[in-house]
Order: sequence, then structure tokens, then C-alpha cells
Amino acid sequence: MTFTYRSYLKIDELLECQNPLSNGPEHDELLFIVIHQSYELWFKQMLHELDFWCGCTIPAVTTAPCTP
Repeated sequence: MTFTYRSYLKIDELLECQNPLSNGPEHDELLFIVIHQSYELWFKQMLHELDFWCGCTIPAVTTAPCTP
């Protein structure tokens, strides 16, 4: 299977996740949604990094060598 940037990152699905709910919609509502969804993605990345580094510092948690 060949991957493209668009298919690998699931761009179409990602762009369908912003659905303003107000009547209108309000001008800044889309901005609010995009900013807060991006914050959530950054939080997910931070948790991923913390899991990795905690596994590196507690040898009993993982048997794989740490290679940052």
C-alpha cells in the first residue's frame, strides 16, 4: 500500500473534526475549536514523551533499551 502525506495523516478525517455548533456560526468559533483541538494533540504528545522517559528511568517497567 502506498502512503501519501494526506492519507498517512488522515487529513480528510482531521478536517471533518471542526464542527461549529452555534447559530451563525460565530466568527471566532472555528478558531476556538482549532486552537483547543491542537492543545489536546500537544497534550497527547507530552504524555507520550513522559511515558517513554518514565520507562527509561524505571528499568523494571521496560526491557527495551532507551534510544531517544
